[in-house]
Amino acid sequence: MMGNKKRSAMRRELHDAIKATGQDPIEWLEQRTAEAKLRGEGTDILQSLQRVLKDGAKRKGKRRQRARN
Repeated sequence: MMGNKKRSAMRRELHDAIKATGQDPIEWLEQRTAEAKLRGEGTDILQSLQRVLKDGAKRKGKRRQRARN
């Protein structure tokens, strides 16, 4: 079980950890995915992380408001 951490907090931690490498996080993951494909290794986790980061970038600033009854 992962606990009570929100997805946004996990996304931020992931982004910060990868950014510590000095590269763009999505670019870094794309490079690792390409390298893994060349070696014939699985890329499912890396591709999932890419989607998480890309979704976070797309959704920034968009908030749905709840309908009030």
